[in-house]
Amino acid sequence: MLVEDCAEDASLVQRAFKKWGISNPVQVVSDGEKAVDYLAGQGVYGDRKRYPLPCLALLDLNLPQMSGFEVLEWVRTRPELSNLPVVVLSGTKDPTHFDQAHKLGANACVVKSLDLTELYELIQHLNYFSLASDFNNSAVDWTTEP
Repeated sequence: MLVEDCAEDASLVQRAFKKWGISNPVQVVSDGEKAVDYLAGQGVYGDRKRYPLPCLALLDLNLPQMSGFEVLEWVRTRPELSNLPVVVLSGTKDPTHFDQAHKLGANACVVKSLDLTELYELIQHLNYFSLASDFNNSAVDWTTEP
């Protein structure tokens, strides 16, 4: 799941996943309220076959409707989502924002950039998140194809 309000950034991440050989579907939502609705299976996201729970959430911090901090805090208060790996992918370069995200339960934080090298390196270690968490990891194999 990618929670990103900038269509260009969302497209960049999706293209990067495709380039890296990651074939897993990526559901994109454009604001914090939609992220909560998706994760809660509410409203249009009630059909879990069409909108399955993700095995990983990539979360921007600066979102309309509800901030990424609020989404992260909401996720970590839900027992059924408490083990969902959340990686903050944000344009902020303020270290206090990443400190706050870590305190709220983010598993990792990555600064958005056009080359996405740091995200690629993180993607190479996604099996760590799968193995460290039993959250929905049997449904998706987060490995890159050779």
